[in-house]
Amino acid sequence: MPPGHDACFDFQRGRCRRGTHCRFTHDISTSTASSSSTTNPQPREETETEAASRKWTYMIPRPNTIFSRFEVAVDTKKFFQMGWNLIESGDAGTRQHVITKLGAETGLAIIKTLTDIMEASQKDETTVSIFRDRTLPFYRIISHPDVLSSLILETPVDTIYTFLFGPGGRRGLRVFRSTATALSGMILGHSSSDEEVSTVAISSSLAVLDRLIEINQSAQVIEGFTAIVETISACIPENFMVPNAQQSLTRIRRRLNIGSSLPFAPTQSTPQNLLSAAFELAQDLPGNLSSKGARHDNDHARIADIQILPTAREIASLRQEYLPLIDSTQNHLSGLAGLLDRQFRLLREDTVGQLRDAVREEVTRLEHPNRKVPTTHQGQQGVRKLIYHNVRFSRMSVDRRKGLQVVAEFDQPPQINNKSTKQREEWWKGSKLLQVDSLVCFVSSNGKIIFLCVCDPIFPSRARKDSNANDKTKSDDIPSLFREAKRASVLLSLAEYKTEDAVWISTHTATSKTRQSLVEFPGVLLPSFQPTLQALQEMSRKLSLPFTEIVAPDSQASVAVVKPPAYATKRGFSFNLDVLAGVPLTLKPGQAFDFTKLAGGSTLDEAQQFAVIQALSTGLALIQGPPGTGKSYTGVAIIKALLHNRKAADLGPIICVCYTNHALDQLLEHLVKDGIRQVIRVGSRSKSVLLQNLTLHHVREGAKPTRTEKHDTWEHNQHLDEILQEFEDILSGLNNPKSWTNIQAHLMRTHDRHFKELFGKGVDDEGFQEVKGRKFRVVESWLRGAPKKLTSNRPVAQLSAISLREMSELERGVLHKHWIEQRSAQLTNDLIHALDSYHASKSALDRCLRELDLRCLREAHVIGVTTSGLARNIELLQRVRAKVMLCEEAGEVLEAHTLTAFLPGVEHAILIGDHEQLRPQISNYELQHDNPRGKRYSLDISLFERLVRPQMGNLRVPLSTLKTQRRMHPSISELVRVPLYPDLQDHPSVLQYPEVDGMRDRLYWLDHQEKEDPRPANAVSLSRTNTFEVDMIAALVSHLVRQGTYGSEDIAVITPYLGQLQKIRKRLANSFEIVVGDRDQEELEAQGLQDDPETSEDGKVQVQKTTLLNALRIATVDNFQGEEAKVIVVSLVRSNDERKCGFLKTSNRINVLLSRAQYGMYIIGNSDTSRSVPMWAEVLSILERSNNIGPRLALCCPRHKETPIEVSVPDDFARLAPEGGCAKRCSSRLLCGHSCPNMCHSKSLHNAVRCLERCPRTKKGCEHECPRPCGDPCEPKCQVVLFDIPLPCGHIAWQLRCHEAQRLEEVRCQVEMEQVMEHCKHKIRVRCHELPLSVDYPCSATCGAALTCGHNCTHACKDCNTRHDGMIAETIHGVCNTRCGRPYTTCSHSCKAPCHGDMPCPLCTEPCEVSCNHSKCNKLCNEPCVPCAEDCSWSCPHRGRCPLPCAVPCDLLPCSERCAKMLACGHRCPSICGEVCPGIAFCQICAHPAIKGMVVDFILSSTFEEVELDENPCIVPSCGHILTLESMDGHMSMSDFYTTNSEGSIVGLKNSAEPFSASGMKSCPTCRGPLRNLNRYSRIVRRALIDEATKKFIVWANMEFIPLVTKMQAIEAELRETARGSQKDSDKVLPETPLSGPLQLKGSRDYQISQIGTLTRKVNRYKKIIGLRREIKKFLQQVNEKEQPFGRIYDLVQDARRHRGINIDLHSKVDILQVRNRLLTTVLLIRCDYTILLTFLNDRKGEASASSSSIQVDLSINRKECEKLIAESHSRNQPGNYIEGLLYWARFLALERSLAEPGSELTQLLDKARGYLQLAHKICDEYPGQTAGMRNEVEDVEKMLRDSTFYMPVSNEEKAAVYAAMARDFRGTGHWYYCENGHPFTIGECGMPMETSQCPQCGSPVGGRDHEAIGGVRPATDLERQFGGVRI
Repeated sequence: MPPGHDACFDFQRGRCRRGTHCRFTHDISTSTASSSSTTNPQPREETETEAASRKWTYMIPRPNTIFSRFEVAVDTKKFFQMGWNLIESGDAGTRQHVITKLGAETGLAIIKTLTDIMEASQKDETTVSIFRDRTLPFYRIISHPDVLSSLILETPVDTIYTFLFGPGGRRGLRVFRSTATALSGMILGHSSSDEEVSTVAISSSLAVLDRLIEINQSAQVIEGFTAIVETISACIPENFMVPNAQQSLTRIRRRLNIGSSLPFAPTQSTPQNLLSAAFELAQDLPGNLSSKGARHDNDHARIADIQILPTAREIASLRQEYLPLIDSTQNHLSGLAGLLDRQFRLLREDTVGQLRDAVREEVTRLEHPNRKVPTTHQGQQGVRKLIYHNVRFSRMSVDRRKGLQVVAEFDQPPQINNKSTKQREEWWKGSKLLQVDSLVCFVSSNGKIIFLCVCDPIFPSRARKDSNANDKTKSDDIPSLFREAKRASVLLSLAEYKTEDAVWISTHTATSKTRQSLVEFPGVLLPSFQPTLQALQEMSRKLSLPFTEIVAPDSQASVAVVKPPAYATKRGFSFNLDVLAGVPLTLKPGQAFDFTKLAGGSTLDEAQQFAVIQALSTGLALIQGPPGTGKSYTGVAIIKALLHNRKAADLGPIICVCYTNHALDQLLEHLVKDGIRQVIRVGSRSKSVLLQNLTLHHVREGAKPTRTEKHDTWEHNQHLDEILQEFEDILSGLNNPKSWTNIQAHLMRTHDRHFKELFGKGVDDEGFQEVKGRKFRVVESWLRGAPKKLTSNRPVAQLSAISLREMSELERGVLHKHWIEQRSAQLTNDLIHALDSYHASKSALDRCLRELDLRCLREAHVIGVTTSGLARNIELLQRVRAKVMLCEEAGEVLEAHTLTAFLPGVEHAILIGDHEQLRPQISNYELQHDNPRGKRYSLDISLFERLVRPQMGNLRVPLSTLKTQRRMHPSISELVRVPLYPDLQDHPSVLQYPEVDGMRDRLYWLDHQEKEDPRPANAVSLSRTNTFEVDMIAALVSHLVRQGTYGSEDIAVITPYLGQLQKIRKRLANSFEIVVGDRDQEELEAQGLQDDPETSEDGKVQVQKTTLLNALRIATVDNFQGEEAKVIVVSLVRSNDERKCGFLKTSNRINVLLSRAQYGMYIIGNSDTSRSVPMWAEVLSILERSNNIGPRLALCCPRHKETPIEVSVPDDFARLAPEGGCAKRCSSRLLCGHSCPNMCHSKSLHNAVRCLERCPRTKKGCEHECPRPCGDPCEPKCQVVLFDIPLPCGHIAWQLRCHEAQRLEEVRCQVEMEQVMEHCKHKIRVRCHELPLSVDYPCSATCGAALTCGHNCTHACKDCNTRHDGMIAETIHGVCNTRCGRPYTTCSHSCKAPCHGDMPCPLCTEPCEVSCNHSKCNKLCNEPCVPCAEDCSWSCPHRGRCPLPCAVPCDLLPCSERCAKMLACGHRCPSICGEVCPGIAFCQICAHPAIKGMVVDFILSSTFEEVELDENPCIVPSCGHILTLESMDGHMSMSDFYTTNSEGSIVGLKNSAEPFSASGMKSCPTCRGPLRNLNRYSRIVRRALIDEATKKFIVWANMEFIPLVTKMQAIEAELRETARGSQKDSDKVLPETPLSGPLQLKGSRDYQISQIGTLTRKVNRYKKIIGLRREIKKFLQQVNEKEQPFGRIYDLVQDARRHRGINIDLHSKVDILQVRNRLLTTVLLIRCDYTILLTFLNDRKGEASASSSSIQVDLSINRKECEKLIAESHSRNQPGNYIEGLLYWARFLALERSLAEPGSELTQLLDKARGYLQLAHKICDEYPGQTAGMRNEVEDVEKMLRDSTFYMPVSNEEKAAVYAAMARDFRGTGHWYYCENGHPFTIGECGMPMETSQCPQCGSPVGGRDHEAIGGVRPATDLERQFGGVRI
């Protein structure tokens, strides 16, 4: 934690549990000082607001102050007035601080002081005075809009209002009676208050009362509030009733059921008004209102009680759902409640109803698998669904963002059986199934239904913190759809969290016998409908909606009276329209307006001007914009006018709502380009580059949170971390219910006796227990280990009192199953509690984060959002306090979405749309207006259309219609003007549109009789296609593009069907870059019609997608509304004998289809199929009158306009207009003068023709011809190659291009010449053109200078030598990068590291070359080898066979006779007896001359051919360099190991078992190859190998030990740091674990730690140290004497002695076994155990429920083990370890003594401990070097015994230095010696001792003077030679 960061809040409160891991500083003073000093040398001055806040805070008494003391002491007048000033300051952090303090206990006490003095019985003057000075500032504080709308202040605000309401509402009644009296006095009496104060008092009081009644629903039944409201409203004059106050009063009246705002009609079993005068079937009402009773458990009269997703009983129910009719008199509710009820139920039926029906089919199939289940669509398409079979939940997890997750496995779909992994992956990706956020439903044959959403299994937040060797294992755990051939798996989360679902999943994660499926609904996303339905439910609870009197009227009037916006009725307000008129102009709603002034300076046409003025003048404005009339332009003008008046009207942000993301992007881009600032776009689906920095997400990143927000966010994150950690433990048990850890935890918690029987002797991490050297699994062994004679079968209740050993195998199985069930039940209960905590913390954290969003949105001027985005963010947007909402495409938006956009504070709503164009899209045809059965529901009628065309009981709202279209040519606009828009006018500009190039007519219907394609029986989609029209469209579009005048964005193809869209797209994919709009792309995927991109043979994708409007557009009619193109080509698709027109039977769709074109439109379809539709009949009549329909389409050749061309089939285009012109040859001349070779085509294509004739053009300076075709541009310079050109320098250029040969002076000669550098004298080669060289020319030669390391510099001379004016100014050679190359002395390898100067070489990392006849060592050179345990293979006829194992130095005397065996060539072997015979290549007679001439005798220099083998046989090592026996014996120093007689024969051994007596490992004198496999010298070699392995072991053990010590020190420091926090929050540190009796810490240390580990399994801070203990135990086994090389050899020898009767002496020098590391590790393990015990006992002491009697401690075995350590350390001369044993003996006693009753035995032990400590003092005095830093520890332990205070030993600097020295002592960089006690040490320099010192282990004198060792010190020559110069 670097200084200067924020201080830790929890540490300041004394309860931080994170210790050193805390991300905030605990040194408050230091952090403050450092932060101030680093940022600014002068302390920051306190702002005025901060000073006022501090003073106000100091007025609040401390929490522990007696209440009565500050009842009078607090000056409430000053307190609340100062508080209001702080609130008004505008600082969000200060505002949060004030409210948080008021919501605390002390703040509520001050509020109580205020309420107590507000008595209605006081005099009026006093009441008014108290109200004005105290109550009013308080009301203003708690009713401030930013306070009421804050998310983070929601809890303290609710606390304040709940307190103000009081028990039973009594305090609220008293306060508001006083308030009503005061208001009456201020307004009606003789108060001196002015009008402004009275207005503020009224609005603040009503705002507080409104919120009070909203929060406390019981207020609605308290009669006193009704009287108070009547009193207040009666005394308020009309001029004081501002809009805010009026709104508050209206809401209060509605909630108190005053007047006419009753939310529900009287509920009765048979309502009297259900039947209208006309004959209607009675409605089966919802829920308990139905005469038949509720349909299912999700059928309720109140929509607020209905669950969004269907329940299992709802799915199973066969009764028709209650669907309210459009006639509200037929429904059970009226008014606003009825409107919301109808919209909710119909929208839910349209969305959720599809899912319900689809799931019902699968449920039926699972329940009756052999019955064929019919699938009916009832005239509608129905939701597409896919079924995945044999589903099983495999494991659970918890994600920080998603909560509970579960992995579901299922059978792979049959389509990908027998496919490879890659093919399966491509199939899943191409299918776009089970994508992230997809909605699925789990269905079980037992009736269980769970809705879930697909999650991303590798989300970044789940990224692993570390990457190691387990990465593959982790990746195998990640769910994958394609990894396995038979089964797929997917990660799911609950769509809606329900406790019962979580419980069901947690108890069904194993293989199930029930049939289970997963139903997927592709394209259905829960967020697309759930937020809107939830918003409607919330609105139904509050029944507060702007414009209720218009959208849900109770009166019988037919025309609505729409008032001006409430903000516009304020006195003195008028709209300033300068921004529109360009001259000063104002608008006062309700007064006459001068349109002439506006027309003079505005770019708006007359209808647009009227629409803008009407929109500004009315609270709810409707603007109809026929196609091309500038709806968006008008909307932008309105927004500009509103923003110009933003401050005067206090508007807040303007909410702009659009149906599609594309339309929203377009609207906001218009605003930004027009200079509108402070625009924010909500949502992440924007494709606009211009808006990418204006998204809410991007803006929020630049916002700074307040201190309150920072703290709360941090606190909630910390709580989440703790909960997630708890989940890990819970889920590890639930995912593996049968694991032994579950059994262990359950028994420890519930049954101590059985726990001790099963786990009392301790188990390792894998559940194994070791008995007599054998390991076995405890639980499995018990289950299978029952005696066969036991056959009892007692119930579980009896088994709890019986010993586990006395149970039969059957009983053990039953009890084991019972344990698992009990444990799983407990863990499931823990899981539910943890999930509840998780959701609470997650919700609180989300509120903190959304608070920042809220602040950003409040500063915006314009907020853009889609309808679905608004529903998702409705809680946030409701708090923005926007007064204006503008909705574009309002005719295309469902009424439910529009109602949710009517946010509570909206005073002005502007709906812009066209009800004659597309209606809202819904899925269920049974609810559509155009369906005769669906007309009574009319869900697809938008609010816009309903208000324009009112139906029964609704009001007509005035409509402004735009009249001038600027898009279509008049001939096209006539098609929609005649049937739909009689007043539509054409702007003069559309008359100037050019004709469509390549076409005879700009408007034409190509009439054909080709039938539509038949639909396949098993079709996934119900869409339609027509192949003839696809081909015709492709040919026509190709013809249009070939005219060369239209960009790909100028032409659009429109069709009503997605199937046809797909076919056209595939057909054109190879010709054009196709763009599919966002909505079409989504719908194609939802319908399963999306194909993979077309690919070529080389795998490259040919079709590329670009963003909207950048390429040829192919769209459905529904998704082209609002778009336009110069030329439109239409495919109608439907062509059938039944004359079914399909989608295009509604005038709305026909209108959109016909109104998209600007220049021209071409319709391809069957007119007979369409003529039955009235609007089509009108259109056909117009086309027939103008001759714009027929079976042939007339084309126009751009060159030969008089040529008639008519096409009727696709082939006609290729035949009659192959290039876009006509069938003639092109008669025009090309620009180059040659004739055009192509067919007739357009001018632009003609100009693009490439002429392939020979180029006639010539070039200046030569006579060469241009080699390029005529149509290509000529090269600017002649590129013809010329050869052998003489240069001015005298050299010959081998080849030059012609243009170069024309200017030889510019040619650079490339001939290389040798030059000697003047100053460095290097010879370099340079090119001729570089001469003469400059004085500072860089020398490129290798430097070659001799370096200090002995190598020559390999860098370039120019890099080493810096030159100035030709002189070498500076020489820096840099790091030598030559390979070191020094030979290792322990092997034949050399150092491969880069040159490291004087530093020792690193260890050799080559593979070990040690081998024998049996095997080869598989370790690295630097690691100790494992001895070979096979029998020695050495034998000869004269000496016999070696009886020892292979690794043991041979006891057999070498034989010197010549080998008697014959080689394969027939000649006698040249080697000696006992060696492996060489090959015939080494035969003295047959060998190659090179081998015969090899010198084999170093003394006589005899060759192999010359030597007499019978007298002096030769030895042939593996490297092949032959030596005579005498030479090799001399080389191997045989006389040092064997005794010989006078004849030179070997007769005996020398120093048979002297440790380290062997000389260094010898190698071949010629090549340094190994001589280890020569049997004759095996004793020498094996002796050296043992010594070498032992030395390697010493070094390895030291290197491994140091990290363990370092970890231990770090963990101890961490535990010390967290000790204070753990004592203060002990209930969290050690969770309550109910035990059957007192906790007993007895027995072995392993058992003690096992108990503690089980109890603290969920506590984070114990995990590290218990993990470290496992590492230490493992290392202790590795350094055991039995595991050391010499120890293993010793065991092999003893085995040979016992079984073969060999007399061999090795026991005398067993002390070569290194015990130091075992002793040090033993001490470290004792230290670790002591630390765990101390921490655990301290934590238990801190518990409130813990006492000394609840813990029984017996550490006698711990002390005995310390005594063993003391004894061995003494015998081994290890004073440091000796003292450690004494200290820990005393420490264990002190721990036990603190928890035991006093007695004589403890007194004796205490005396013994003091004696041990005195002995420790004495040893410290005697061996100060070996006990550095330990005297302080001795004194600390004395203090522990004296004061009974406990703490962990602190590692001081001296002791740390001792451990650090261990790493240096045996690094192998010096020369090796042994002290008199046999401990090794090293000496540097020349290798001889120069000074006297002490042995680092025992303290005996070592070293010497003047190169002479002192007595007792002996050189380790073996080590010297083995390890000299090698860095270890």
